[in-house]
Parts: sequence; structure tokens; C-alpha cells
Amino acid sequence: MNPERTLVLVGGTDETVKKACGLGLSVLLLQHPTKVSEEQNRLATAVEVVDYTDWALVEPVVRAWHESPGFTVATSLTEPGLENAGRVNDLLGLHGTGYEVTRRFRDKAVMRRYLAEHDPARAVRAQSLHSREDLGAFGASYGFPFVVKPADATASIGVQCVEGPDDTGRVWDEVDRLVGTRTDRVSSLFVLRDFLMEEYLDGPEFSVESFSFAGRHVIVAITEKFTAEGHFAELGHAVPARLPARDEDALRDAVRGFLDVMGLRDGVCHTEVRLTARGPRVIESHNRIAGDVIPELVHGAYGIDLISLALSHPFGLAEELPDRPRSHGGACVRALVGAPGARVESVAGVEEARGADGVIDVRISARPGDTVRPLRDNWDRLGLVAVAAGDTDAAVRRGAEVVEEHLRIVLAHPDGRTGLAQPAGTGEHANLLILHRNPLDPFPYRAWLPDHTGDIVVLAARDKIELAGEKMPDGALGYTRLEIFDDFDADEVDARALELAAAHGVTHVIALHEADLLRAARLRERLGLPGAWHADVLPFRDKALMKARAQKAGIAVAPYVQPRTTEQARRFAAAQGFPLVFKHRHGFNSVGLRILRDEAAFEECLKDAYGAGEREDVLLEGFVPGRMCHVDGFVADGRPAVAWPSQYQYDLASFASDPGPRIDVTLDRDDPLTPRLLNFAEKVLATLTPEGSRLRDYAFHMEVFHTPDDQLVLCESACRSGGAKIREVFHTLFGVHLGEYAARAEAGHTRSEAMRELTETSGLPAPRCMSGQMLTMKRPGLVRALPPEPDEPWLTGFWLFAEEGQAIAPAAGSADFLAAAVGSAPTRAECERRLRALGDWVREHTEIAETAEAP
Repeated sequence: MNPERTLVLVGGTDETVKKACGLGLSVLLLQHPTKVSEEQNRLATAVEVVDYTDWALVEPVVRAWHESPGFTVATSLTEPGLENAGRVNDLLGLHGTGYEVTRRFRDKAVMRRYLAEHDPARAVRAQSLHSREDLGAFGASYGFPFVVKPADATASIGVQCVEGPDDTGRVWDEVDRLVGTRTDRVSSLFVLRDFLMEEYLDGPEFSVESFSFAGRHVIVAITEKFTAEGHFAELGHAVPARLPARDEDALRDAVRGFLDVMGLRDGVCHTEVRLTARGPRVIESHNRIAGDVIPELVHGAYGIDLISLALSHPFGLAEELPDRPRSHGGACVRALVGAPGARVESVAGVEEARGADGVIDVRISARPGDTVRPLRDNWDRLGLVAVAAGDTDAAVRRGAEVVEEHLRIVLAHPDGRTGLAQPAGTGEHANLLILHRNPLDPFPYRAWLPDHTGDIVVLAARDKIELAGEKMPDGALGYTRLEIFDDFDADEVDARALELAAAHGVTHVIALHEADLLRAARLRERLGLPGAWHADVLPFRDKALMKARAQKAGIAVAPYVQPRTTEQARRFAAAQGFPLVFKHRHGFNSVGLRILRDEAAFEECLKDAYGAGEREDVLLEGFVPGRMCHVDGFVADGRPAVAWPSQYQYDLASFASDPGPRIDVTLDRDDPLTPRLLNFAEKVLATLTPEGSRLRDYAFHMEVFHTPDDQLVLCESACRSGGAKIREVFHTLFGVHLGEYAARAEAGHTRSEAMRELTETSGLPAPRCMSGQMLTMKRPGLVRALPPEPDEPWLTGFWLFAEEGQAIAPAAGSADFLAAAVGSAPTRAECERRLRALGDWVREHTEIAETAEAP
């Protein structure tokens, strides 16, 4: 055995010993009698079973081992072993962290006094607690609330909040009860003795996982904490934390400065921090790996094994990390909780959950017969699930899905009801801001988000509500706040959104209308919120960028130019010939789109468009003949999960002149175009959302030309659900509303059961029937008569957007309807026949008088 590759390990798990041996190290293990295992005896070179928290017992063992067989490194990765590992380093002159520095980390009272002396600007006010009177005096000096905690415990054990003077008696009685008791409910490694009072720190909580190399402190990961009011138990963790860049930089700088002040030079460290209004403030820190599966989350998101690094680095067996490691995904722990007082009847599905996609670990502490305790600390949870996914949002959702889909911890309540343990909430991430440029009735956010408990603030557009014939709401419709704007494009909407985001602590922004996608993305980016940012959405909104990316990927698009001047437009027209299509780069609903069939129409368009000079915001395209198809669906975790193609039986741009019903129907399962369009859509979406895009869970609507020579040519694609009644058609096909999917995804909620069932199929699922929509456009005049609601069993929805006696204007866009219907049938042909017959019936029962009364 080579002493240069021999390690004294003070405490440790089977996994730690196994990893050390896997690195080629010989392990001399000091292990507590309650922790020793057959695996450790098998792997370690020597095992001394001893209470390794007692230096009097440890010292003679390590002296003897140092003589023979010899060792050069002593360390511990577990809290109870840290101080005596430091003493070993001091005793034998080894290079590891010594006792004095370790004691600063282990004893919170020592840490507070040391920081007050050496870093007063960022120190937290604190005092040791000796008597009941100390509680009142501390509150009188520093204010209520404040925190009382054991000086050297872990897992939030014994941590209490003193709310006010009347609370001091209750807190002191609990402190008195805890003094002399064991901290670890499993193995009782050390006793609670001293308690500390410290000022209450507001703001979200994070932990910072770091590794130091001769004083160069690498922040490996920032871990987001899920907490709740009323207790200090941790309800989950997420890596990397979702926070603005400025806050991330502040946390990184604060922890590096803290480690410098504390004197840590080498090794792993786990530092808990609150991001207060005054900046980051350290709660506590430990020169060891984190608990609660956080090292596994770091490995899942960053590919960095902190345990192996801590064991190998002292021997020079590992390369140093870069200053700022980059994540390749996200990882999350979701805790399981239940109602206090309930009794655990049964536990099932654990092995099934461990085998589910993305699962890192499942740890269940609940046992049949246990009583669910009120949440006070981490030991009161029923278990946890750790998962990895494409990013942090996806991991948070996946953790809840694994619990809901696989684990069955049945709880019997005192009143006789039974229920299941649930994933705990995610604390701070709960308040929504919705930019709503649509009618209100078809978008029932409260019904779509029944499990949402935070604020929902809605900013709505008055013209869209009125255009749909809806009455202006008197109240907030059950939302936390509903504000309606006359001009939804005005700067005041953006300013108000920022004000309300700050006032309500908004954590997610939702926008389902094309015109607000970039606005929402900019807002998220400015506030550092999860979801798509500006660069992620832009390829879907900027048609020039979209076409450029598509062309680069070998996807056919119409010939186009971005004509800044009339001269550039004329050169393109001369080369391309007529007809041409003129459109806005960021347009939608065919507003402003013009089909220029000859030179006269072309010159008139140039005169209108370039009257004020050069333009950067328009496109001129070659006209693509053929039928327009569209593919609608949703993307889950970065891949199309559910999608189906349809075909317009009309010209989209003819909304102002189309007198008859406009029919749009899905394609049959066996139509040769169906798989081609689905594959085409998948390629386009992959092109527009490259690796690293934050746009991973969204609805989409893509329009594709099918030319007479059987080619597919991209028209455009949107990262939102289709307009008209496409959402309702999709619901008829699959039982899922695309608006609901997008809203839940942007709100950070898990998918509904119906959504999960669809995403779990192998390949894209097939629809349960064919469907389509019938639309009639508004035309100017006085509405004399409208049809009654038809009574047809195949009809899944019928809508009117005007009232008898109302004077209406002509359609202002392709979504300005007079009537709409959605129906179903076994085949496309039968669906089209039914919808056309319905359209004729609607036209026969509609009377609009062309009169001057029309606006």
C-alpha cells in the first residue's frame, strides 16, 4: 500500500468509500458504530469503528495509522467529521483545512463573531442565547422577527422564528426542550447544546456549491431553494438557479469574498445565502458537500462530480475546474409532503419511479403506520425525488410528474378520507403576469391553472374584447388584478407591466398573442425570469431571420428580399416577375399583406409603403402557387410531442372580400401529405430553436405551401397556437387545448394528465377523429338577422361575434369573424361536407343590410 495514495476518511457513506477506491486510493476509515456497513468493511483497507466526534478516541488511532501503514491526506465530507479531520491535519502537518478554519464554518456563533470583526459591511447581527430574557432584549435591540437556531446543527433542525415579544415564551420553551437532545433523528451523532439569535434575512434563498483551488474559488453551481412561510424545511432544490444575471453575479462575488474572509483555501464548500434588499447575506456555510441530493443535481446539470473531486484533488488526481463551469441541462429535487395528522397507509411505486425517464434518485422516508408531522425541518418530509431534464423549468416540472405518475403514498386522514402524498410547492415561483390581446371568454386562465395559488395579474386589450362582442367585465373575473387598456401597443402598457411585476413579485410572464411574444420575452429577460427571451422568440417573429435560417438548413422558402428602397423592390420584381407578395417582417393575421398581381398594383403599393422614405420592416416575396397547409401542435422538452396538419380551403389574404364560408379541415391519417408535413414541421422547429434556446415548451402554428409540383415550401411559423378556432379543432382531435398547454408551460406548471398521456406515446399520437372549422367574415352593414345555434351532434362549437341590430365594420384581419364553428367526422371528406353545408345554412340565415349606419 502506497502512503502517497492513502486517505484517512472521517465518517462517510458507502458511496464515498466506493468512489475513493475507484480513484485508486487506499481508505483508512473512521466510522461511527451506527453508520458502519459490510460494504465499507469490504472496500476500505482498514476500518476503525469509533465515535469519531470524540477527539480523545480519534487521536490515538490516527497516530498509529500515520506510523503504519501511513497516509498523506485526511478529510471528511460529512458534518460530524469535519472538526476532527481538521485536527488530524493540524496534528500531522498535512495540507488539508485545519481545525481553526473548520470551526469557523461548523459553529455558527463563531462564524458570526468572526465576520462581524473581519467583514462588518456584510455581517449579520447575532448574539448567543442563554436565557429567556435574551430573546426580548435581542428583539428590542434589533427588531422582530428574528431567528433562533442551534449553533452547530444541520437540516434546519431546531430553527425557529420569533415573531414578536409575545412569542418569546413559546420559543424559549422549545429551546429548553431541545437542549441536550440529538440532532440526527436517524443516528444521533451529536447533541444540541448552544443556540444563537440572529436578525431575520428577507428575500429568496439559494445555496452556492463551490470548490477552491489554492484560494481560487470556483462557483460550480447556484442552487435555487424551494421554501414556504411558517417553517424552515426545504421543499426542494433546482440547479442552475433561475435568477437574473446581475443577481447571479452578486451571489458569486459575495460567496468568493466570504470564503476569502473565512480563510478557506482548498476543497468543496456549501454556502447558504439569502438575496436580501441589501444584497447577498450568508446564512451559514459548511466546508463539505451539500446534502439533500444536491451533489447529484450538480452532476446531472453540470457533469461535475463534487464527491470525486473532493477526494481526488488533494492527491493531484483531478484537473482544476474553469472559473465558470457551464451547465448542459437542469436538475431538481421535489419533496413529498402530506397533511399533518394523516397516517401513512401504504407506499408503492418507488422502484417504478426510480426507473422513470430523467430520475436521478428517489428517497422515501415514510413508512406504513407513520403519522405525518407538521413541517418544521427537513426530517418532517415524506421523501424526495431528484430528476434531470433539458433545463431547470423542465426539471421542476418533471419532478412533479414523476411523483404524480409513479409514486403512491396513500395517506388516511383523521376524518376518514384518503389521499396521496404530493410534491411540495416551489415557494417563491408563483405569481403570473398575463399580457392578453384576445377576447376573455375563450381564455379561462383560472380554469386552465386550477392548482395555481399565487397572484394572476392580467393586462387586457379593450378592442379585442369588444370585437368579439363580449361585455366589459365589472370586476377582476377572479384574477388578482385585471386592467384593460384602450391602446395595447402604447408604452404605458409596458411601463405598467413593469410596475405590476415589481408590486406582485411576478415570476412568470404569459403571452399567447403573436403581437405580444417579443414584448413578453423582453420583459422576462429584463427581470431575469424563466421562459423564452428575446433572442429565442425572434426567429419566429422576424420573417426575414426565419427564412434565412430555414434556407441555411436546406428548407425551401419563397424567393424574398428586404427592400429598403423602391429601387431594390423594383430590381427584385424585374428579376422575379409577378405576382408578388408584400408583407411586414413582424406582421400577423394577414394584416398589411398584399398580393401584387401586376405592375400597376406593385407601383401603388410602393407609393403607399415608401412615402416616408426607406423601410427596414418589410419583405417582398415571390408568389408560391398551390394550397396552403398548416401544422399545429405543441413542443415538450424541446421536441414536437403532438402535432397534426390541416389544409385551408380558401385564400388567407381574401378576408376582406370573401363572401362565403371559409373551410379549413384536417388531413386524413393515410393522406400521403400527412407524414411529410409532420416531418417538415419538425425540421423547421429544430432549425428555429437551436441548442441553448430557452424556448422548449410551447404551442406552435406553421403554414406551409403545397405546390402543384408536389413541393413543400415554408410560408412562416409561430411559437404560439394558431388563431381562428384552430385551438378548438386541436382539442377535438386530441382532447388538449393548445392555449391551456401554452399557459401552463409559461406559468411553470406541470402538464395536465391528458397532456402527459399524449407526450408519453411512442412517436406522434394519432387524432381520435378528423375535424375542421367553418368561418364567415364580417362585412359592413347593419345586422338584421343571425342564425340560431345549430343542433348537430357532430358540432363541437358554434360562435357568433355580432348581435342583431349592431352596425359592424368590414373585417380588419383574417381573425375578424362574424360566425365560426368547429365540427368532427370520421374522415376529412365527410368533415368538409358537413362544414360546407353548415356554412351555406349560416349564410342563408344571416342578413346584413348595406346601410350608412355601418361604421
